[in-house]
Amino acid sequence: MRPIKFIILFAILGSLIFSGCLKEYSEIYITDVDVMSVQQNDGIKLTITPYIQNNQNTDSSALSIKVKIRDTSTNLIAAENEMDIGYIKSKSQIYESMSLLVHNPGEYDVEVQLFEDGSSLSQYTTPVTVRSTPGPGQPADIKFTDMTIEIRQFVDRMSNVVVDVSPGIYNQGGDSEPLTLHVTARIDQYKAYNGNDELGIVQGSNSVRGNVRLVLPKNSEYTFSASVIENGKTVASGDISENILIKDMKLNTPVTHIFVEKGKPPSATSQPGFQGIITIISILLVFSFINRTRNQR
Repeated sequence: MRPIKFIILFAILGSLIFSGCLKEYSEIYITDVDVMSVQQNDGIKLTITPYIQNNQNTDSSALSIKVKIRDTSTNLIAAENEMDIGYIKSKSQIYESMSLLVHNPGEYDVEVQLFEDGSSLSQYTTPVTVRSTPGPGQPADIKFTDMTIEIRQFVDRMSNVVVDVSPGIYNQGGDSEPLTLHVTARIDQYKAYNGNDELGIVQGSNSVRGNVRLVLPKNSEYTFSASVIENGKTVASGDISENILIKDMKLNTPVTHIFVEKGKPPSATSQPGFQGIITIISILLVFSFINRTRNQR
């Protein structure tokens, strides 16, 4: 009986390996997906922007993305498309945008798949609420899109730098009241640098890029965060997804970073590899139980 048990075990493991369930976690993956909606005459245009990271020591091969917009009320695909995005250099990140049209407001899941040479690497799903055209008096719906950081000049005998911090802001609701942008560059819990920018009124379905200029010590590492204030209330806030070492940045070379909004619902991501591991553990537990049962007999 023992040889038969091992044959069955190896057959199951072999089928898992060849089916791809035991594929290692990809080092090229989708880190975030941003979705913006704009009302049009024939429907609502959704602009989907996935951010893709390559943590490998080598450049990627040819990459492509496939985007599906799924109506959660019916589970039907409302729109889908594919796009080639070229390759990503080692230890770097890119982002690409694709626009799709849906005809009705409602709740949707935006599903983005990443492929390399036709093989699936990563999948990311994010929920989105598509609203009808805002009428008069409808509140604004403010969201951040990204944050650009640029060193403009060195000052104080090269010990400090003048930095422009420019978050992208989009209003997918009605016209706003006057908005104030607040930016913080923080070294630690005790030391931070702050600045504001008066954005004024941002009309519905319009975007604006704020700008806050800060003078920062060159040799420190920072976390950057931002918030938008309307009528004394914070209506959007968040931070970028990485720490920034200013001395590693180049002069007059803007760098765009992913902005992670606070309160954003967690994404239903799916990565290969974990299902296979769980399956192996379950199989081993079953065989261990069988052996113990037979030994007791």
